[in-house]
Amino acid sequence: MTDLNLADKLLLLVLDDDKGTFVSGPFALTYGLAGAIVLELSLQDCIKIENKKVIVNNSKQTNDGLLDVYLEQLRSSKKARTLKYWVQKLGNKERAIKKEILDKLILKGILTKREEKFLWVFNNDKFPTVNSKPEYSLRKRLYEIIEFNKSPALDELMLISLIDSCNLNRTVYGKDRAKRYKDNIKRTIAEAKNSPLLSATIKEVHEIILAMLVVIISSSIATTTVTST
Repeated sequence: MTDLNLADKLLLLVLDDDKGTFVSGPFALTYGLAGAIVLELSLQDCIKIENKKVIVNNSKQTNDGLLDVYLEQLRSSKKARTLKYWVQKLGNKERAIKKEILDKLILKGILTKREEKFLWVFNNDKFPTVNSKPEYSLRKRLYEIIEFNKSPALDELMLISLIDSCNLNRTVYGKDRAKRYKDNIKRTIAEAKNSPLLSATIKEVHEIILAMLVVIISSSIATTTVTST
């Protein structure tokens, strides 16, 4: 699993293994994947926050095609932008990001693509799992952390935080497990803020992104609800 970044893992966790369809709520992936990309860039020391603006470390590359595409967007920006700007900007690229991650997981032999049509006209492709070992290992680790208080690695802390902020606990852990270990999840996230594993930059990016995701997703859902009534 070491060659999968946070965005890869988040997407893999919200795909139904058999049906190959996404089971996340509205806007969870839209901004969750955007947040995952920015968080991953901070984990890899590619960005930092100065005066509330994202500053790119020009000497850094990730050797990950997806991450490097968006890192270059940050780098080539004519001026420094806020973290909120970039999360919303990347959120608008949800379809492209999902496609790139799906293509990567297919290339790695984790998923396959099943082409289908809706009403014989519209593409309604599915992406069922063909190699469940990577996802099984990932879920096993997450369950060990929230159930048995196993010490999480830095990327695991970030992933658990993302899942919670995107309201995906039930989707990822299952309704019963999410309810039973709700306090453990909250405690793990709270302890992450004081973890010696986190540099000052990662802590700042982590806290800002999580707070933003809650606000953006909640307001997006509220707007959609009002518009549809």
